[in-house]
Order: sequence, then C-alpha cells, then structure tokens
Amino acid sequence: MKNESYHDNNIMLIMCLVGETAAYALALLFRYVILNRFYWNPTREYDFYKMFYAIVILFYWVLFIYRKKKRVPVWKQEFWDKVLEVFKQHLLLLIGLTLFLYFINWSSRVSRTVMGLMIVFGMFFDLLIRWRYGKRVSDKWKKKQRISSVLLVAEPEEAQRLKWSIEHYGYRNEWKDIYVQCKVQEVLTAEDFRKDRSQLLRRRQETDMIYISTAGGKALGEDAGALLEQYGIPYCFEAEAGGQVKGTDMVVRSGGNPVVFRSVMSMRSPVLGVDYTTANITEVAEYLIGHVKELSGKYICFSNVHTTVMAADDPGYKEILNHSAMTFPDGAPVAKCIREAGYAEAERVAGPDLMAELFRQSMGSGRKHYFYGSTEKTIQKLRENLEKNYPWMEIVGMVSPPFRELTEEEDAEVVAKINESGADFIWIGLGAPKQEKWMRIHAGKLRGVMLGVGAGFDFHAGTIRRAPVLIQKLGLEWLYRLVQNPGRLFKRYFITNTKFLWYTKVKR
Repeated sequence: MKNESYHDNNIMLIMCLVGETAAYALALLFRYVILNRFYWNPTREYDFYKMFYAIVILFYWVLFIYRKKKRVPVWKQEFWDKVLEVFKQHLLLLIGLTLFLYFINWSSRVSRTVMGLMIVFGMFFDLLIRWRYGKRVSDKWKKKQRISSVLLVAEPEEAQRLKWSIEHYGYRNEWKDIYVQCKVQEVLTAEDFRKDRSQLLRRRQETDMIYISTAGGKALGEDAGALLEQYGIPYCFEAEAGGQVKGTDMVVRSGGNPVVFRSVMSMRSPVLGVDYTTANITEVAEYLIGHVKELSGKYICFSNVHTTVMAADDPGYKEILNHSAMTFPDGAPVAKCIREAGYAEAERVAGPDLMAELFRQSMGSGRKHYFYGSTEKTIQKLRENLEKNYPWMEIVGMVSPPFRELTEEEDAEVVAKINESGADFIWIGLGAPKQEKWMRIHAGKLRGVMLGVGAGFDFHAGTIRRAPVLIQKLGLEWLYRLVQNPGRLFKRYFITNTKFLWYTKVKR
C-alpha cells in the first residue's frame, strides 16, 4: 500500500507540474498577446522567461515534496480541504518567488501581471487536477477489500437471499474509507433470537459485524437494535424500501433496499489525550432524541483547539472531558486530526450547529429544553429567536445565573428548579472551562442530559455573528471571531493555536 501511495504521489506531482506549465504559458499569452496593447512597455524577454519557468517549476517541486508529509492523501480530502491545500501551496510559492527575485535583484524583470495570472491559473489547474485525480485514486482504493465475518439476524425465509446479497455486494465503510468484502459466518434466526436474546451478545464476540434484517418484520429489527444499542454495539440493518435514512451512513444496496450502518456513538478517536466521539450532526441529534433516558444525568462536551490544548496541559480538565458521555470535535483542526487518524468521513460537530439540528428534530417530539447561562439580554433575545424559528419547540426554562459562585443553597435551588421543569435537554452556556466543570459537578444530580455549548447562546440570539459557511469550511472561524473581538481573543488564539500545532505536528 505504501509503495502504491508513493506511486500515486509521483503521478499527481507530474500532473500538477504539467498544470503549472499550462498556467505559466497562459499567463504569458495573456500578458504579451491579449493584453499587450494596454501596456506602455511591450518588451518581451523570452530568454529570461525560459529561465524563470525553470525556477517556478523547481520552487513548486520543492514545496510539493516538503508539504507531502503534512497533508492528508488527496483521495481522502474533502473539496474544501483541497481548496485550502491549493491556496497554501500557491501562497507559499508566491512568497518564495517574490523573496528570491528580490534578493537577486530580478524583481523589475518579471511582469507583475504574469506573476498574478500564473498564480490564479495555477490554483485553478491545481485544484482541477487534485479533484479529478483524487476521485480516480479513491475509486481505485474502493476496490481494496478485506474480509469481514458477519452474524446475520433474519427470518428463515429471508436468510438465504440476504446471505447471498451480503457476500456478493459487501459494504462500504464510510468512516474508515474502505470497501469490505463480507462472509456470513453464522445465521441467527428470528425464532432463536426471541427464545434467547442473550445469544446475540454471545455470538457477537465471534464475528466482526452484525447485520439485522427488517424485511420479515420491523419488530425484529427494533428488538435486536435496541439490545445492541443498550450495550453500545454498532450494527448494520436493512431499511425500508424507498425510505429515508437519517443520521447514518448508507453502505450498500441489498435487494433494492438501503442498508445502513448504525454506529451508536461507539467510535472514539483520541487527540492530545481527549477521546472524541466520531459522528455527524444529524446522527448525533437523532441519537440524543432517542436516548434521553439512557443519557439522563450525564453531560456532553464540545471541544475546540483551545480546550483541547487546555486538556493536554491540565490532567484534571482532561479527566472532565473524558468522563463525559460524549465529547465532540468543535473545531476544524481537531476534526482534521481525527480524519488523519483514519476516520476519513469525520466531521466537525459544532455546538451551535447541533443546537439548530436538535431544535429542528425535537419540534413536536415532546422533548423539553432548558437554558442556563449567558446574560439576561442574550437570554431574552434567544427566546425571541427560538420562538420565531422553531415555533413547536418546547422551552421549559431560561435562566441567566449571577456572575459569581453560587452558595450551596442557591445551587440546590437551581438543581431543584431544573428537575421540576422536566427538561430533557439542559443547555449550558457558561463558557469553557467553567461550563464543563459545572456539568461534571452536577452529573447525576440533574435528570436531563447537559450540553455545554458556550457561545451557542449568543449565536442563536444574534448577539454575536457567526462566520460565513465558507469561512467555517476553511477552518478559519477562529480568525473571524478574532477580528470581531481581538482584545479578548488575540492572546488566547496565539498561544493555544501555536501549542496545538506544536503538540500535533512537531512533538508527536
């Protein structure tokens, strides 16, 4: 695999060099043919530009080789990761060429128009090549197969069809980005399962994956699925024909019906000692709504670069994050580290984004929400916006606590008030690390599930503007917030971002 990956890198390098050559030629064509009449000095230094071409290619080659170890393989990158990688590559190329020309006193000999157009065209060709070649390599890697033993739970009349289908099609594991060939090791009939439900758990230890059929009856799938979710065991199941699959990854088609993978929040990936739950927004919201009772008294954290570094430096705070029911990556750099660890489809699960999805999914479900944190002004605006945007959402309390430590009597009163409200989701907006410490202290005392979302209150209240989606995709939301509040955030971001890069890129 390593040799093939090396081979793929060399091919992509050659293709990118061809793209840079085309960009260079186009830049010269635009400057000295199409746009030449607009310039006072129409001089063409053909010999110089031949030599400069060699310098450009050399610089690009050096940067490509240098950055090869730092980037995720192109076939694992999302589109916006490719955009960011291409932007960084050409920004460094521009800076390197500019400094080189300045130090050897050649800056006056190179047309600024040629330089600018070369960078623009180069980015376009580079992105096009990486996208197309990444898709080609991804399709090739999909053919790489490994054998996975399967325990099939099905009605007798469905078992043979599903056995053939599973072994014929296999499945695509989106999270590990691999294609898996399956071998049905054992078949547990619905009748045997109903006689002794514990058989499913015992036989699970002898296989890699459990596949549950719902074709013979929805009750079988629900019973088996509920048992597995109770013990945190992931499984695959066959959905209804034409049905919508929400919050899970479609992995293959079997007999025309979609087969999906239910992770039950079981996948964990450590970053600087913090155990992150790997999932996506829709899956998390769906899971929380369906597992409120199991999560009662527990808390959920959203950790970004700042709090991850804080946990790396403070074992006590790390213990708080790892003691949570789930800790999600609320930061693009953290999610990127998880993808580099092998979870190719891992996403950033930001607190404000989960709030919006959970608000939407919980409307009309009977799930109740309680908000604790922020200021009176923010709380008031938050209520107005939520009632406007989510009219069927059930809000049972909103409290802005005093900006001081509460007495034992006051704290007991807060706990009693929240419990009396019957809240299922208790949103905590005290800011990190205060909110995580508060939730750890109150774990087991409150009957709902606590979610520490920090500035999520302000974003949904509209008191702080969220970064545009493009900025979020590029992983630069921290920069957007820094521009909004440089006095408070500059020192924090400068120190923690530097530490994060040191811990993840250098120290490891």
